[in-house]
Amino acid sequence: MSFFNQSQGKGKSIYRRGADDGFWFGIYLSLLFLAMVTSIYSALAGIASAAMFIAVPFIIFFFLRRSYRADNCTSQFSALWLHGICIFFFGSLLMALTAYVYLRFINPAYITNIVDMAIEVYGTVDSPDAHEMVTLLQKAKDSHILPTAGGTAVQIIWAGVFSGSLLSMIVAAIVRATSRPTLPPPPPPAQFN
Repeated sequence: MSFFNQSQGKGKSIYRRGADDGFWFGIYLSLLFLAMVTSIYSALAGIASAAMFIAVPFIIFFFLRRSYRADNCTSQFSALWLHGICIFFFGSLLMALTAYVYLRFINPAYITNIVDMAIEVYGTVDSPDAHEMVTLLQKAKDSHILPTAGGTAVQIIWAGVFSGSLLSMIVAAIVRATSRPTLPPPPPPAQFN
């Protein structure tokens, strides 16, 4: 059996399991995105987004450990790492779609509003660096070179896969070091007639 078609537990390949777990992780990341963008209006959303961000390694640990145990703790490190990368890739796709829809159709002025808020905040600071930042942000706004909804979605995918690859490498090593195979159930008692 090849590495890429390696049976995992219920007969799923690494990619299939990554896509399945990535779907659920993508829903989680989409909620995280929505909490982040609403955090400028609500402190509770800011706290929720911070807590959700901190929980990401634990969620990935759960997915990878479940996969590792489904294989009776025989998966190679590289298979677990690839599974984690797939989770982040497919999860990032859903998060990027959510970001695109939000920034393109629901709140298209969001990025401009954030830049305006940053200009206002930096404008109150009496520092040469702050004034330079105000000038830079104002030039970006006036030149219409602020990030677009599509550009933001692509950045989310790139950042998700890159950071997910690094995090998955660490979590895969932890899963292999801490998980033990589950013992099979005892055989039924012999019946004598």
